[in-house]
Amino acid sequence: MQFLCILFTGMTGYLCWRWFRRAHPLQGTFVLDGTNCHFINAEQEINGMISSRSRAYQHCIWLNLIGFSQAQWLIINANGLDEESFIRLKRAVLASAKR
Repeated sequence: MQFLCILFTGMTGYLCWRWFRRAHPLQGTFVLDGTNCHFINAEQEINGMISSRSRAYQHCIWLNLIGFSQAQWLIINANGLDEESFIRLKRAVLASAKR
């Protein structure tokens, strides 16, 4: 019985880890065009429009993209962008919140 519990826990952990890696890409190119944005890396391409549900915090931005998924967020850390790009993205999120 303990073996089955350990096996089930290991399989669940592996599936959660794969889901997390797919939902939170480490590298990529982020292109901002007004309120439209494109995220491209070797594994996936995400296109969408910044929704009013997106949030800008001091050191990260949580993007909820129209046309991507209602339940998933693209989280961008300030360390992943240069300062000017991060400020530009913050402004786009704040402008979409006013719509």
